[in-house]
Amino acid sequence: MRSFLALAGCALLAAATAAGPAPLAQDKGAAGTWQRLLKLRTTASLMHTTAHPDDEHGGMLALMSRGRGARVSLLTLTRGEAGDNAIGPELFDALGLIRTEELLTADRYYGVDQQYFTTAIDYGFSKRLDEALEKWGRENVLRDMVRVIRVERPFVLVARFQGSERDGHGNHQAAGLLTQEAYRIAGDPNVFPEQLRDGLRPWQPLKLYIGGVRENEDWTLRLDTSEYSPPLGDTYANFARIGLGFQRSQNGGRVTAPAAPAFTYYKRLASRVAAADKEESFFTGIDTTIAGLFRALDRREPNGAADLLAAIEGHVQDAVRAFSMADPSASVPALARGLQATRTAIAKLGDHRDAVDVLRIKEQQFQDAINTALGVELRAIADVPGPLVPGQRITVDVTLTNHGTTGLDNAQVVLDAPKGWDAMGASTFDSRLVLNGSLRRALTATVPPDAPSTRPYFQRASLAESRYAVGGILDMFRPAAEPPLTAGARYDVAGATVRLRTVVMRREPHVPYGEEERELRVVPAVAVNQTPRTAIVPSGATAQSVAITVEVVNNAPAGVTGRLTLNLPAAWTSSPESADFTFARAGERITYQFSASGPRRPSGDFRIEAVATVTGRRYGEGYDVIEHRDLETQYLYHPAATDVRSVDVKIAPKLKVGYVMGIGDEVPGGIAQLGASVTLLGEPDLARGDLRQFDAIVTGTRAYAVRDDLKTYNRRLLDYVKDGGNLIVLYNTQELIPNEFAPYPGVLTARAEEVSEEDSPVEILAPAHRVLTTPNAITAADFNGWVEQRGSKFWSEWDRAYTPVIATHDIGQPWQRGGWLTAEYGKGHYTYFAYAFHRQLPYGVPGAYRILANLLSLGK
Repeated sequence: MRSFLALAGCALLAAATAAGPAPLAQDKGAAGTWQRLLKLRTTASLMHTTAHPDDEHGGMLALMSRGRGARVSLLTLTRGEAGDNAIGPELFDALGLIRTEELLTADRYYGVDQQYFTTAIDYGFSKRLDEALEKWGRENVLRDMVRVIRVERPFVLVARFQGSERDGHGNHQAAGLLTQEAYRIAGDPNVFPEQLRDGLRPWQPLKLYIGGVRENEDWTLRLDTSEYSPPLGDTYANFARIGLGFQRSQNGGRVTAPAAPAFTYYKRLASRVAAADKEESFFTGIDTTIAGLFRALDRREPNGAADLLAAIEGHVQDAVRAFSMADPSASVPALARGLQATRTAIAKLGDHRDAVDVLRIKEQQFQDAINTALGVELRAIADVPGPLVPGQRITVDVTLTNHGTTGLDNAQVVLDAPKGWDAMGASTFDSRLVLNGSLRRALTATVPPDAPSTRPYFQRASLAESRYAVGGILDMFRPAAEPPLTAGARYDVAGATVRLRTVVMRREPHVPYGEEERELRVVPAVAVNQTPRTAIVPSGATAQSVAITVEVVNNAPAGVTGRLTLNLPAAWTSSPESADFTFARAGERITYQFSASGPRRPSGDFRIEAVATVTGRRYGEGYDVIEHRDLETQYLYHPAATDVRSVDVKIAPKLKVGYVMGIGDEVPGGIAQLGASVTLLGEPDLARGDLRQFDAIVTGTRAYAVRDDLKTYNRRLLDYVKDGGNLIVLYNTQELIPNEFAPYPGVLTARAEEVSEEDSPVEILAPAHRVLTTPNAITAADFNGWVEQRGSKFWSEWDRAYTPVIATHDIGQPWQRGGWLTAEYGKGHYTYFAYAFHRQLPYGVPGAYRILANLLSLGK
């Protein structure tokens, strides 16, 4: 199809012109125009490196971008996949998608121009640098970091961490150390030469800094991020904290504004320019004027370049002088002249690629400033309530509006679709688009029959992998899935042609908050979701069966008819053998229950797969919808399959278990697979329900942090124990105060110990205790094959009434005995269990199931 939105071959320009979410209020109107002008005045650029989302110095980024006009990029090594989730049950890769979206939202407040990630995966809290380098592969992360530096080509590199033990987390240490190595080698053409064959060029930033420096240490630069910004109406530190507050999966939305002054200190480690021991700016000694571009690049200035650059700078100065709070569009004529001058310079300096790269960023910044000054809005809304499916035809309402006093000529809108899509061509508007005038067109597009689903470009086959596989070299420079459909516009103003893009959205009701807009996504016509994804069967049972739940989701607008069957191992059968389904509209879904039965006393592992067949096409994949308020919806795909593992496990018969869900986990499903019945307990149950009916009650992950009703009625749980009950309290943070909520005193601090190494040694402390002997004989072998970590939030002190059951430790850490404590209280049993059931059970770790069975069977 014809499109005037020509994408450059390099990833840098693709990033610079990429469509994104609607701007914040502070980035529109006069305030937004002024900040755009600040960016036009300078060529300064800075890249900040961190290990995880929320590590970043947000106040510094906001000050540099919004206050000083620097182009700011953020390189975050991982997506925080192995952390805990304060807003839902998602863990691992699903949590990585959440934290990616949260960081992108925070970036909008920081003023980050481009977000990057590497292929490294957060594998859990690490106390050692060597563990991080071993799991990720030092060379692998360096290769990614060097590639990003060569793409972004920042003047200054600022590491959040120092690369030493004072950084704490092993991932933090690795981020600090590898930033310094990447700075050193990114300019060497002999390092990772394959990147040069991909079209990149060596680049060594002009300066390198590290953060985390204290006031009483040898620092080079001190910044006060509590500086007040009139355009923002707040300090840079406070405004950044608003962004940080959106990283709710980590902080629950609870952040505090720093008191003024809010100083941060940085030490310069290397510099290619002369600079004093104490500096006023990261860019001290660097000529960041447009006229000084070749001096900053340390390149010989070609004949005529000085006049070309001076012309651009002069037009920027004219735009600044013309700026008016009452009428930001007064700056547009000068901005249009500057845009034309920049394009002229790009054409005449085409052989000087380093300079042209900077000027292409300036070209985009001019267009951004013009659009903001005019209040130009481009909106594209598809007439669909949900995601798209292959073969679907849609209409998109595309509207270009001019809110500026300067008229627009030759306005044009177009759908910018991937190859293979049937999209209507550009729609032009010959009349002048005056103040508050709009060009509105209904454009159509058809999704190709073989269109792939919109999914994250990064993936891994198993949790054992510590790096993502990506589709291609350009994929690294996108934080998440590329939207399948965008809309573009162009117009002429004051002699210059301006282009802009936006993502095509759809509207979705969200009562009682009105409608929300979501990016379009392409999904399969039929999705098949199967649970559990991992199941265990006791190897010693005389008859084997696995309960399989299969959900079939219809996304096809016209409806479908098909049949659902299970692919079973040899000698296995299912009841029913199949199920027919018929859907009349998109959004319908139905759930089927299957019982898969196999031979007696099975051994080994096997897989059960669900397949939906519709008009000869087989669908065997489903997805989790990752949806949280203020975040873009993502789809995490997975096979419609259950991996079944034979486990040597016994449990007391006919157990009834009550479960107090915390932030969300899959432990109840694991309990059910052992053969016990599980009831989720709500506030009425805790307040006045008959707790004596339960053989065991379990409080879930971080339940004391999120369940006020649990704390309110905790005395009833203790009375339940005293009367002969069995209470198991899983991993909790400091909201669990043992002196208040446990039967005997203890201490759980805010910085409680954890054991992060999943293969840490285990010592049995109470081998004769029945929780280790009945009905399963628990040994150190039951801690083999664990995932991500041993456990977290161990008690540091406890009353003598408690029996510590096991001890473990990370390398270099003392033995930790406070992770599994059990005590008799009255006629019953109380257990604090901080080991990571919520990570082990969903992945069928045999020892975790055996230990859980003993805990549930205690006293039975």
